Amino acid sequence: MPSISGKYTGECKNGLAHGQGTSQGIDSYTGRFRNGLPDGSGTYTWANGSRYEGFWSKGMKDGTGRMVTIDSTYAGVWKEDVYMGNEVVPSYSITRSYNITKSSFFKSKSTNDVVRIRFFQGAVEYGGMKSVDIAFNSGELFRDGNIHGIQHPTFPIEVRISFTAENSFGTAQFEADFDFTINQPGAWDVRISY
Repeated sequence: MPSISGKYTGECKNGLAHGQGTSQGIDSYTGRFRNGLPDGSGTYTWANGSRYEGFWSKGMKDGTGRMVTIDSTYAGVWKEDVYMGNEVVPSYSITRSYNITKSSFFKSKSTNDVVRIRFFQGAVEYGGMKSVDIAFNSGELFRDGNIHGIQHPTFPIEVRISFTAENSFGTAQFEADFDFTINQPGAWDVRISY
């Protein structure tokens, strides 16, 4: 970002600010960087004294934060540098769950944006699974063994899953649906039990 280009002290990766650091130019920023841009928690201070304390993504205010200007202070949620208001957007939400006994969402520390989906019947991965259909609004579908996934997604991502499986005794088939939205960028592991 040209406004904070100049002096930098902190962690680097491949010649770019990456990790914790401070960059100072016309404005200044102290916090987390990723690929040379503010990304994560940090404080940006403009030359006029205004400052934003909160979360960043790819150089833009994104997530919860607080803006302090000369004459006012407001806190809330930002999305791609736009103030959205006081509503806190959840990391993920389940919009439909039919014949699903349990689900869990876990965000790993990987720097790649990806959604990995695993299916379990009790303790058996992919147990009794007959067919799976996954629809989504961005990214590319991949499969690695029993793991279905979406790589290079744009967040928020909406995912609709329909599948057919046998019961644990193998005596009958049933259909199940699981729809969800993930709002926060990152590497997500979704576990679905049926």
